[in-house]
Amino acid sequence: MNAEPLPGAILAATLAFGIAGWAAAWRLAIRARADRRAAVAAGEREVRSAEAGRRLSTAAGESIEAVRAELVNAVRTLAPSIDVVATFEEHDAALVCVAAFGTRVEFFAGMRFALDDDGALIVLALQRGYRLTARDVPAARPLHANDAFAVAIPLVLDAGRRCVMYVASPESAAGAYTEQIIRLVDGAAPAYRIARERADDRARAEYDGLTGLLTPRAFRAALSTTVERARFAPLGRVAVLFIDTDRFKSWNDSYGHASGDALLRELAQHLRAAATDPSDIVARNGGDEFCVVFAGAEKSSAIERAERLRASIADADFRGLHAPVAGGEEVMISASIGVACFPADAQSPEGLLEKADEAMYHSKKSGRNGVSFFGVDAALVRGDGASEKRSADRRQE
Repeated sequence: MNAEPLPGAILAATLAFGIAGWAAAWRLAIRARADRRAAVAAGEREVRSAEAGRRLSTAAGESIEAVRAELVNAVRTLAPSIDVVATFEEHDAALVCVAAFGTRVEFFAGMRFALDDDGALIVLALQRGYRLTARDVPAARPLHANDAFAVAIPLVLDAGRRCVMYVASPESAAGAYTEQIIRLVDGAAPAYRIARERADDRARAEYDGLTGLLTPRAFRAALSTTVERARFAPLGRVAVLFIDTDRFKSWNDSYGHASGDALLRELAQHLRAAATDPSDIVARNGGDEFCVVFAGAEKSSAIERAERLRASIADADFRGLHAPVAGGEEVMISASIGVACFPADAQSPEGLLEKADEAMYHSKKSGRNGVSFFGVDAALVRGDGASEKRSADRRQE
């Protein structure tokens, strides 16, 4: 006969079976809870991704700066330890930092790497056409010595125009978010491309293609803003210079239009040098005419600055801008300048331009190479040294 199990053994087996079942059920419950948490987290990531996509789409219609700001916000929300997000764009055979966000902006601002610098992580990422982390290429250097984590993600904007996003943190733990960061940057690429195209279109509309100065339309908008700001400021002042290049037609006829373009670019540099305040404005009005605005300048100061500009152009050696011409005399370049000031001479942007233009023609008709303005009796006056300049001009003619 088989011995019957002892009651204690039955109890122990029952308890063991119950404990095992409870443990299995507990593991299943824990797994289910983890699955629910993962599903919730995945859902939240999808919601955040969709929200980030909508915000980027909206930002693309605003500006490229807005797109960059939204991308930075998304990256740093994902990984708070990220302390730099920098944008490098291709310019003149180099990758140049055009924007940087985070705590180390000053270090990255204006940073530049030659496209053949194989030691830089961002250059290698651009060359290979895919994202690289500092761990992927141990020989490649991160952009900052404190970058424990760094990823460089290339973006193709259009033919011949490339971009690399650099994301870094002093904490290596940020590397756990590498794939999510890459997805964020890749998802931002279309919005960035659209915003960059719009920014380029605006730049082409606002800046003269030959000289890089403001176009007439953009200049008039900037002048209007400057005058309105001065109108409501205590002792607000604005000075407008209208500048016409003397003998430009003779220069073109003697040396050709390519040399004429080179001369206009060189003159633009003289005008930029005269605009010493960040609020000053420099524009090409068309042909060989230019305008300069000295924001906040008193009339006497504006006239002195105009005279220095006139002298810098008259004294410049432009001979290197054209090929030698056998048997021909050098065409001497100078400038006829007119000055008008708010509020003394006119109260509106249009009135200032008209007055400055009128004063410029006075300089032109009274011998060229001079600065003219309206005196206290509203009569046009040519600046000091006019007779000497007229004599010098006659000797050149």
